[in-house]
Amino acid sequence: MDSARIEVVPVLADIGRVNTLFAVETEPPGPGWRPLGDAGPGTLATEVDRVRATLAGFAGVPVEAVEWRVGASIFQQGLATRLSSPVLAAALCHGAALRVEAFHWDPARRGPVALRTRQRWAERMGTGPAEAAGHLVTTVLEGVLEPVAAGLAEVGRVAPGLLRGNTASALAGAARSLGLDRPGVRAAAEEVVRLVGARPPLVGTGSYGGLDAQGAAVFRRTTCCLYYRVPGSGYCGDCALTAPGRGRADRP
Repeated sequence: MDSARIEVVPVLADIGRVNTLFAVETEPPGPGWRPLGDAGPGTLATEVDRVRATLAGFAGVPVEAVEWRVGASIFQQGLATRLSSPVLAAALCHGAALRVEAFHWDPARRGPVALRTRQRWAERMGTGPAEAAGHLVTTVLEGVLEPVAAGLAEVGRVAPGLLRGNTASALAGAARSLGLDRPGVRAAAEEVVRLVGARPPLVGTGSYGGLDAQGAAVFRRTTCCLYYRVPGSGYCGDCALTAPGRGRADRP
């Protein structure tokens, strides 16, 4: 047995119990499944249009009523959540370094982004916040989300700062969900958010302030994901634009 490596399948079985956003399938990627790193501008444009159609369906409006940059923002934040959640949980709960470059997705599959991985063994890492933060920056932010942001910029206009705010919000949401399900790692998960937010490229994208009724730290971002621009929607709980009298909305 190699003490420097951890078997991935049991790790994924455990963290997948947190909620569906932490799930990574271990079936071999079949026809149509592609490495995340292969998502070029054409694939990204198709995904943005799919998200726009979904948002328009929820709102009961034509697709044209949902701006392209809104669809791009919501797609990127969803992707950031799907990547950050399992990587964070595997690191803090098991000391396992999941490799995002081994993740595959099926762009034609309906619904939330589903992930599969070919990885069967993960490098063993410390379970402390510093190790997890460094791994998240390297594999999630630099490995996928920054290239995705660049690809989206090739297709249409969407502010890089907005997308980085989405990433910070997604990571904070993942930390909150993990902490509520696994109270023993709550403090460590919130510290990961602080550490990642203090490093490029997320410096200045958000911060914690106070606790909610469940004892979790309350995150507030400095930008807005633009969901409020979908007809009939509202403002998200961590939005920089949230003010008294404005309604909170949960993204579909």
